[in-house]
Amino acid sequence: MSAIWGIRFDDREFETGEEIGDSHSYDIQGHEGEELSGTCAIYVSDEKDFLDYLDGTLEAECGELDNYNKALSANYSYPHIYLVKIDSSWGYEWGEDEGEIIMTGAEVVRRIR
Repeated sequence: MSAIWGIRFDDREFETGEEIGDSHSYDIQGHEGEELSGTCAIYVSDEKDFLDYLDGTLEAECGELDNYNKALSANYSYPHIYLVKIDSSWGYEWGEDEGEIIMTGAEVVRRIR
């Protein structure tokens, strides 16, 4: 089974194993718009073994850790950062922003901050 991994910045607190609800679109002025088909995140990897790369038990050779570190340096002012995933390669779509994905049923795997 494949997986899709992302970094989610949020102002809400979630626990490991919790599913994050659907995101909303926002206009330039910051007004909330329509509900999206899933949770917005920054794409990190589609490797099922990503946690092993992150923990150093497997050597990452495809840039996953670079994607992860780049995502963590994104300029979002939310107090919480989560590593999220979905257990399929079909439950996501690309968002409007660079590197943004919309994940259907995104589950918190780790709380980073």
